[in-house]
Amino acid sequence: MQRVLGRVVSDAQQTCHPRQRYLHSLISHQSLTSTRRIVAAASPHLREDRHYQTQPLFRQKRNFSETNIRKAAQQTPSTNDEEDSENFWKVPAHQTDFWDAYVSTRPNYSPRFYKYIYDHHTSHSPSFQVAHDVGCGAGQVTAELATRFNHVVASELNETHLVVAQERLRRDFDEQKVSYRLSKGEDLAQYYPPKSADLIVAAEAMVLMDHHLALQSFAKLLRPGGTLAFWFYGRPTFADKLHAKGQHLIDTIMVRNWATVIQKDSGPRRRAGFRRAAEGMSSWLDYVPLDSSTWTDVHRIKWNTYGTLPFFREEACGFPIKTEYRVGEGEKTETIEDLEWWRNDWDVEQLKDYFRVLFPGFKDAVGEGNEEMESIYDELRKVMGTGEAAFTWPVALVMATRK
Repeated sequence: MQRVLGRVVSDAQQTCHPRQRYLHSLISHQSLTSTRRIVAAASPHLREDRHYQTQPLFRQKRNFSETNIRKAAQQTPSTNDEEDSENFWKVPAHQTDFWDAYVSTRPNYSPRFYKYIYDHHTSHSPSFQVAHDVGCGAGQVTAELATRFNHVVASELNETHLVVAQERLRRDFDEQKVSYRLSKGEDLAQYYPPKSADLIVAAEAMVLMDHHLALQSFAKLLRPGGTLAFWFYGRPTFADKLHAKGQHLIDTIMVRNWATVIQKDSGPRRRAGFRRAAEGMSSWLDYVPLDSSTWTDVHRIKWNTYGTLPFFREEACGFPIKTEYRVGEGEKTETIEDLEWWRNDWDVEQLKDYFRVLFPGFKDAVGEGNEEMESIYDELRKVMGTGEAAFTWPVALVMATRK
């Protein structure tokens, strides 16, 4: 697998599928100073959905001017302001090297994965008008949904992520296709009409939310027959027995990095957020109850459960973690082992790239060129050699239909 960091988009990539072009796109420094409004609501001119036409969609409670949001996106807050904030993901949008590496080292959600979601949806509804990507990050899922839905709302609680998503997406999708909302998932129903959405997805985001409030918000937004899908992937996992003996080294890197961030660099409020996330991950999303009075046809799928879904557990957190099982009677559950699932082929340097951008605090917490970490990578080189190894991912996906 060739490195894509810093790669210039070729003519061939310019003519490929929009979602593929998105994965190779680079943030333009010049575009960061453009005058386009990025925290706009969904366009009021969508002919496809009368709710999005006739009702006000932008009930702004704070003045998120373009100037203010771009200042927030390009500045790194002080440690004192951030040490106890739940919104701890702060990397300036203009740090293109970070964001290019971040996108290139994420798992590439396969067409087969999206087919599970689309098939679930079409079994209950023919409508592909409006989709929401909650916690959109850099916009990977938004790009896919925009190839199937008439309009996609990309929402984030983090200003920087929203800037990055907009800058990466707008070369392929105009404001009639994708709009942007600065909001927590729990608050989305404040901004959009009831029963106006066909699909709501949340990738890697449910464990960061108050799931009770989030489900209430999503239930208000979805039309009857609409689909809710949320998922989480965990640690990269060696896909073959030859290299599997090196898995404990990847786990050691995870624990070492997260322990420093959680135990040494977080205040009480942030640690509470880490606890919530750790318990959600450890429960493989089964802690989320889907009330049968609101939801039907609940389908929970887990891939590669021999892997570790939580990025951090008790050994990294330094406090007890409990798991919950809230799977309802009659819900469909499925476990699949697939060593090719979202496969990445990485050498040690590419694996280091993954860890370097997995969480922005790792570099500051652990330090560049840390001797202990380098010794672990040396051990990985003994296991992996100079070539690439195949990695797969443990994944939990939950789908449900709005009654």
